[in-house]
Amino acid sequence: MFLVVGQGNPGEAYARTRHNVGFMVLDRLGLPFRKKGEALVAEARGGLFVKPLTYYNLTGRVVAPLARFYKIPPERILVVHDEMDLPLGRLRFRAGGSAAGNRGVASIAEALGTTGFHRLRIGIGKPPAKELGAAYVLSPFSEEEAPILARVLEAAEKAVWCWVEEGLLPCADRFNGLDLRSGG
Repeated sequence: MFLVVGQGNPGEAYARTRHNVGFMVLDRLGLPFRKKGEALVAEARGGLFVKPLTYYNLTGRVVAPLARFYKIPPERILVVHDEMDLPLGRLRFRAGGSAAGNRGVASIAEALGTTGFHRLRIGIGKPPAKELGAAYVLSPFSEEEAPILARVLEAAEKAVWCWVEEGLLPCADRFNGLDLRSGG
């Protein structure tokens, strides 16, 4: 069994924001999500796909109990989240490592007691100034960014299914080098 977690904030006000790119990826999978506790959950291909209904910075509160209940080890957990350290148009698989300031990832690591889970980091680019980070992640993508975002979401959808079927290393080889900033 595996667990794929899309990070985001609940509610229409956040639906199209940069912080909700994890939800956007899971929405593309075409799965039937249903409410289960503090999450929307879908079961498919022998695993669970989860969109926590807690706020982004509290996602560990949903992930850890599910992982414990279903006895899912950290290396069978994939967290799909936005990443300011990557430009829009890039995505990157990663195993373990620090949260690098991402409070949602930190929440999961703290609740699980490990950073050994896998991540699919979706680039959203940096804010115009460091102190604008919180406002930036809660802002929507611009019209100019929409074509790039569409390509990224399509690739991320394929990347999630790749991870489910093949595991981290083959998918990292296939997707980490992609640059989807131009249409060519």
